[in-house]
Amino acid sequence: MGRFAIDVTACWRPRRVGMLTVAVELSKALVEHKGKDDITLLCSRERPAALAGLECEAVLSPYRHELVLKTRWLPGIEPQLECDAILYPYWPSPPFRHKDAPPAAIFVHDLAFRMRPKEVPWQQRAYMGTVLGPALRHAAAVLVPSESTRRDLLDLYSIPGLESRVAVIAEGVPPAVPAGPMPDGILPGFILAVGTIEPRKNYPRLLAAYRQLRARHGLLPIIINGRPGVPELVIAGRPGWAYGDTLQRIAAEPGVRYLGHVDEPTLTALYESASVLAFPSLYEGFGLPLLEAMARGVPAVVGAAGALPELALGAAIAVEPDDVDAIAGAMERLLSDAELRQKLGEEGKRRASGFTWARAAEQTLEILHRIGSADHRKVA
Repeated sequence: MGRFAIDVTACWRPRRVGMLTVAVELSKALVEHKGKDDITLLCSRERPAALAGLECEAVLSPYRHELVLKTRWLPGIEPQLECDAILYPYWPSPPFRHKDAPPAAIFVHDLAFRMRPKEVPWQQRAYMGTVLGPALRHAAAVLVPSESTRRDLLDLYSIPGLESRVAVIAEGVPPAVPAGPMPDGILPGFILAVGTIEPRKNYPRLLAAYRQLRARHGLLPIIINGRPGVPELVIAGRPGWAYGDTLQRIAAEPGVRYLGHVDEPTLTALYESASVLAFPSLYEGFGLPLLEAMARGVPAVVGAAGALPELALGAAIAVEPDDVDAIAGAMERLLSDAELRQKLGEEGKRRASGFTWARAAEQTLEILHRIGSADHRKVA
């Protein structure tokens, strides 16, 4: 039997982003599969709505701000928890920890702030640049979502003993949500793009590639659901940061429909009705939209950078994300070949079936037990 704490102080935010998805879904799975273990949630002011029904204890912080939580509240509360280990599934652990604090397992979701610094807000670069190094040195275990992120981490941080403390814990397919109604005017068979409107998601090049396809209207052997020609490009994602004129370019591009942020039932409907996912991201530590598409049998065009080729592995066509011609060519290839779409879609379903939150929880609990054991703590 172990006693573990999970930091979910960031999960009050009502946003659907990768790190929050991991923190919420992994916490749910850990509580569901905890057996005889005790789990306590560390929350900001109140339990997050997504975790309100979990049968476990919670400790509430009076603070919301990430810096205050990391520099004041968490370092003070850690030694008082009387737990064997603490999991930080969102941001890294506090950069300064009390000598009596339990061992920490931290998640590193990606290294975008180091790999693609020009495409990350300066505030995030400054924050992660300050806290990640100390957190890595203090952590008893470091969890990453892919082998690609593991390689990036070890290449960028030459910390003695780090390699032996890094473990890959892949994300899981989010719980199925029944499909809602399709947005008005969207016909099945469209090209779908899912992701925040920000530089790393590579929307300007995707728009340019889509424009190339439309310019060849009548010359391409594309027939989707009995309709000839290039289907509509549907984009679902909230505005992020530094998107410049991307929203204006999306609005001005013929054949493109921008939906902004959509709820989960609408997103399910979009995945179930799309013919292809276009996800030529410049860098991903994992790639949740790709996994969601794979689970529904939607073939994809993905950027050949970061973890996307590793995740797809036979369920998508990978292209150099800075090559507009390559993106256009890959979309044309998928749209014009129904057999290829079916083959990649079936492989995607097969691969996606192995990515579950139950599996992630079992692997994480094993690590928490190991780092929280008396023998390990004596060695540490």
